[in-house]
Amino acid sequence: MNENKNPLDFIVRSVNYVIDVVARVMVDLFDGIKNAIDHANPSLFALVATLLPFALPLPVAFMTAHSAKAFFGWDMWAANVLGFGLEGLGLLAWVKLVDAVLEENTPSIVMYGAVALVYEILLIFVNAVFAWQEGANWDYVIVLVCVCLLPALSAMTYGHQRRTVESQLEQERREAKEQAEKIRQERRQDRKEAAALRVQYAANVDGLKLEEKPKQGGNFRKS
Repeated sequence: MNENKNPLDFIVRSVNYVIDVVARVMVDLFDGIKNAIDHANPSLFALVATLLPFALPLPVAFMTAHSAKAFFGWDMWAANVLGFGLEGLGLLAWVKLVDAVLEENTPSIVMYGAVALVYEILLIFVNAVFAWQEGANWDYVIVLVCVCLLPALSAMTYGHQRRTVESQLEQERREAKEQAEKIRQERRQDRKEAAALRVQYAANVDGLKLEEKPKQGGNFRKS
């Protein structure tokens, strides 16, 4: 029996097939992108946390150098030494303070906390307070104070991230050491078992030789 077929059915089925294939390809593509981003996020976060405490203090250091030159009348080289040296001191103080807090080391917390406090006070006075005394508006002064806090925030984030990475590396080294010790113990056990098998084999061979000698002697006498 012949059936009347609509010629558009083939076109409709073809279009549906193409759409279905394209949809599956797009889903696989976006799933792959999502997985790549998920795997890259920890490394990207670690990279940002590592770069920020070294990049973010640079404009603050130039700002401090400009303020020292303007308010104190210092030469440019001396003002730059103050600006960059102060930011280096702040980075070390805040990172060490985070380490001391995580280790619950009270003497170190007091010492590095005092250094970090002096750093922040000096930074805010040189940049914000002197600008206020020169007639700057309050909103401008508040922005300067917030800018002066940015290096400390980035240094604390870097210190915490650094301790996290160090803990992960230490755990990986410990696991690798334990795995190496496990392999060494297994090889040692294999050598012991192999030596025991050799001793047992040698004993069996000697026993067979001892059993063969009387039989050979008896045969000789009979002949």
